[in-house]
Amino acid sequence: MINILCIIPARSGSQGLKDKNIKKIKGKSLIEIACIVANKSKIFEDIVVSTDSLNYLKHVKKLVSNSEYLRPKKLARKNTTDLEVIQYEMKRYSKILKKKYDFVCVLQPTSPLRTSKHLIQCFNKVKKNNYDALWTVSQIDRKFNSIKQLVLDDDILKYHHPNGSQFTSRQNLEDTYIRNGVAYFYSFDAIYKYKKILPKKSGYLIIKDRIVNIDTKEDFNLAKKYFKEQL
Repeated sequence: MINILCIIPARSGSQGLKDKNIKKIKGKSLIEIACIVANKSKIFEDIVVSTDSLNYLKHVKKLVSNSEYLRPKKLARKNTTDLEVIQYEMKRYSKILKKKYDFVCVLQPTSPLRTSKHLIQCFNKVKKNNYDALWTVSQIDRKFNSIKQLVLDDDILKYHHPNGSQFTSRQNLEDTYIRNGVAYFYSFDAIYKYKKILPKKSGYLIIKDRIVNIDTKEDFNLAKKYFKEQL
């Protein structure tokens, strides 16, 4: 049996879209939606919300039983890394709940189009391959490949990629992917050993469904539109 701790990180004070983690779609906040899908998957031993806000915890008190502790302010800054939060909550809840976990899963509330099916697929792939980590990713259209991107350096236009000047045709580009926030799975042992969120033996699950990772008001409106369509 594989024991997985699910962490739903929900820092308050977001700048791009204020309080984005408690923005509501169909009457449910984004952190509520994340908790509901996590519960529905039935793959997690425990589900916790990592936040610095008592107000945020009120949204999930009926959905998860182990989210009564606030994240320290020092781990709720805009420059706090994912690794710092993951390590802290892993250690804290292992001690509080007196349990040993094999994996930790991080579900960002800002990716509300995830489904329990996505999480089950991740779990099955992790179980089969015994990865140190597994991320969900979405394929990027080749016209947005980094080798075609440009940067502005004061008044000068430059290539973003060191091989940008060698670009010939779109057909010759390799496929590239972006993490989409649907799910991140990490081996407890690998986090402690390598102290990286992308260790060498990291797998992936390509999500072909429509996914929106919310950073702006426009993202949120698009997520609401797609969310209604998939019901």
